[in-house]
Amino acid sequence: MLILRRFGRLAIVFVVVTFFTFFLLDRAPVDIAEVKAGLNATPENVAAIRAELGLDDPFLVRYLRWLVDAFQLDFGDSIVLDGFTSWDLISEALPKTLELMILAEIIAIAIAVPLAIASARRPGGWIDRLGSTSAFGLLALPSFVLGIYLSFLFGVQLGWFPTIVDDLPSIFTDPLGNLRQMLLPSITLALNLVAVYLRLLRSDLIDTLQEDYVMLAQARGLSDRRVMWRHVLRPSSLNLTTAIGLNVAGLIGGALIIEVLFAINGIGRLAIQSVILNDFAVVAAIVAILTVAYVVVNFVVDVLYTVLDPSRPPNRAPIR
Repeated sequence: MLILRRFGRLAIVFVVVTFFTFFLLDRAPVDIAEVKAGLNATPENVAAIRAELGLDDPFLVRYLRWLVDAFQLDFGDSIVLDGFTSWDLISEALPKTLELMILAEIIAIAIAVPLAIASARRPGGWIDRLGSTSAFGLLALPSFVLGIYLSFLFGVQLGWFPTIVDDLPSIFTDPLGNLRQMLLPSITLALNLVAVYLRLLRSDLIDTLQEDYVMLAQARGLSDRRVMWRHVLRPSSLNLTTAIGLNVAGLIGGALIIEVLFAINGIGRLAIQSVILNDFAVVAAIVAILTVAYVVVNFVVDVLYTVLDPSRPPNRAPIR
């Protein structure tokens, strides 16, 4: 039943977001038929293209036709690039964006969780002070500023990583070459997340350490490592899990900036190019796919809540 309700909400969000996107694109001061026809097209050619694309139909009819096709993963042809469908362009760009976002999340969690644990064990210690200071500094710097600094230092000065990701090899055929090109953009995108995750998890860990069942575990002589990993970290991860889910939208926006900065041919760069070229079919398809991705990720977060919820019996099992 929960899954059915979630899918129902997904459908509603998808329809609402795509309807307003379609409405705004339809009100743009650009004639799609003229764009597709080219500069030297005659009025007859423009009229023929308008009839072929169904642009003379009422707005609601055109939207419903697009919606039915979208549910079948048919987002129409690119208006600007002949011979390419919107899905062709997106399927080529989307894996690069997904890799960038996944690597950024892995890096952020891998850095933030150990630092948060070390800070919570000794609040006010040198690790806690260093982590808090670094977190404030990272939050104050936008991603594109961090990207410029890191690109100049590690790309230009030290030459460790390329600053332009123009020919990205497949991670399956050349994983080392792929990671060498994607590591610097991923770190740039991850650093702001590290600051958020570190502060959030540190605060929750400190609160959980004051719980009676944790103090009982410590009084019974369990090691600090076992208490932390068995009884503290799991119930303290609820807000972190929420933050990861809610950060999907921020990651998409950040990935767009990083892709432009490092010349990655991902979904963000494709969206900018499509807007500039008035390729509205591709823009509508990108919005639809990102909407589904965002809602699905939040659905996964809700499922994880059932595992991490500290009120469930597994989290209050007898201390051994």
